Amino acid sequence: MSKDLKNSPQSDPFGLLQTAAKLAKSERWEEVFFLCERVFETDPRIEYAAYLAGIACAKLQRPNDAVRYLKTAVSIDEHDTSKLSLLINLLHDVGKSDEAIPYLKRHIELSPDVDNLNRLASIYAYNGRLGEAIETFQKSLRLSPENNVASAGLYPLLRITCDWGDTLDALSNQIDTLNTNAISRGETAPEPPFDNVHRCDDEGMNLAIAQSWSQSLINSVVDVPAFTRTPIRKKTDFINIGYLSADFHEHATAHLMRGVFQEHDKGKFRVFAYSYGPNDRSEYRSDIRAACTEFVDISKLSDKEAAAKIFNDKIDILVDLKGYTRHNRLAICAMRPAPIQVTYLGYPGTSGAPFFDYAVSDITVTPSHSHKYYEENLVILRNSYQCNDNKQKLPGKYLNEKLNKYNIIFFSFNNPIKIEKTFFEIWMEIISSIPHSCLWILKNNDAAEFNLRKFADDFGMEERLVFAEMLPRREHLGRMAFADLALDTRYYNGHTTTSDALWAGVPVVTLEGKHFASRVSASLLRAMDLPELITSTTSEYKSRIIELATNNNRRAMIRKKITSNRLNTPLFDTVTFTRDLEAAYTEMHRRFCANEPPRLLDLSKLF
Repeated sequence: MSKDLKNSPQSDPFGLLQTAAKLAKSERWEEVFFLCERVFETDPRIEYAAYLAGIACAKLQRPNDAVRYLKTAVSIDEHDTSKLSLLINLLHDVGKSDEAIPYLKRHIELSPDVDNLNRLASIYAYNGRLGEAIETFQKSLRLSPENNVASAGLYPLLRITCDWGDTLDALSNQIDTLNTNAISRGETAPEPPFDNVHRCDDEGMNLAIAQSWSQSLINSVVDVPAFTRTPIRKKTDFINIGYLSADFHEHATAHLMRGVFQEHDKGKFRVFAYSYGPNDRSEYRSDIRAACTEFVDISKLSDKEAAAKIFNDKIDILVDLKGYTRHNRLAICAMRPAPIQVTYLGYPGTSGAPFFDYAVSDITVTPSHSHKYYEENLVILRNSYQCNDNKQKLPGKYLNEKLNKYNIIFFSFNNPIKIEKTFFEIWMEIISSIPHSCLWILKNNDAAEFNLRKFADDFGMEERLVFAEMLPRREHLGRMAFADLALDTRYYNGHTTTSDALWAGVPVVTLEGKHFASRVSASLLRAMDLPELITSTTSEYKSRIIELATNNNRRAMIRKKITSNRLNTPLFDTVTFTRDLEAAYTEMHRRFCANEPPRLLDLSKLF
């Protein structure tokens, strides 16, 4: 800032603003901000001063101050859509999208457009306001029927609320067309990869969509200076493993991974957890923290800062546990802060990303004919790819008066987005054929419960639906043992839900599908030596469930087998799983140090 400007006497505020506006054209933002503050000392009601100050703060990388000044500007003049747009964008950038809702609604009132309607709908969805999200996306589609963002956004909301009307099928067909057209033009597919694997079991399409999204990530970090790709050191006494996730708390990922953190061989590996999720002070977070060499909270770091931290910590192998799931920070991985990068566990499919060298898998979820649909080199573990914690405790006897009157209790505690109309019809046919049976479903949202009850009523089965409230982890595990059979979903199987049921001693019947997400339960069951619970057609799936429900002796034998196999088969052998994973890490590191490129690693051939 010039000395003359800093020491200039108080002037007319409008004269100061004129000077500030001229300086803004030269991008002299510190001086702009200084002059705007002087204007505020004279008259805090001058809207243009707040506006310029907001822009200056944004340019000076002070986003929170920018938000504060722009809120002031908008409060003075709420009819200027350009100021509203800038404020909305800044609120998104600082992670306060929910605060943008009233400003988006005002912007839409002044100038209805699909972009802001879509943004508003997405914020509603993010905050669990599903009805408002659906209504807003529908309004957007009425304005623009070919609106790909609204189509892709509306579909999963209808799925999670189990709204299976004609609109759902029409949207699915439309999304297929939109995806294909976007990919053919070299654009990012409108459907997120995670939504796609819920809906589509075509592995070629899963790959193409993931590739389009990974390319957008690469494009987003093109201006970030690349971290060196050469090893910081070739050989040390330790291999540094970094795990990247938002889920080191009361979350399915932590439920599965806690044992791995605890069992890692600290004489060979230094284990870093890079966390950007909430600290819920749960036992899972504290146990993982205690098991790590270092537990690093990167929640307040930018992606670039987080990548630099990982690089400076000399991480040899960075393992991302999120993939394309909610709250991911794949941009960190796109910057390549580690010489070896691995995708694992959170996302059931390929990342489509060249910045991942390996993906952890097994022979069931990725049989040999699937390998061509993976951008990564696959790591084929000897047993199931999914880790499990064998130290989970089950509470005592569970009591539920609503369930006591039923002789056979089927249950599905999967997220309702996994439930599809065809399979729910099969479930209704099953319980209608078995007297004194019920279907026990985890309650996720009111709309889903309403729609499922309405659909069940068409079969005369509404009274045989029982909804389970959310419970703490231990109680949740314990109540599963109260059920007789778990009914798996089709296109996106139970993952943690399936292993939880098996840990509780309950048989899970699954239909083995065509892509990773639909083969997970089969992988878990094979690792527990329960192939008799795996089916290959919908008719076989239905008949197997009815057979087990009506044959008490057969069902009792399988439950006894589950109890015996729980600690005598690979699925819950946390130590062996961790050693296998470490063997894969060791081979990855050896190849890198030997200047050998990544390749398929078949663990069965390493032992």
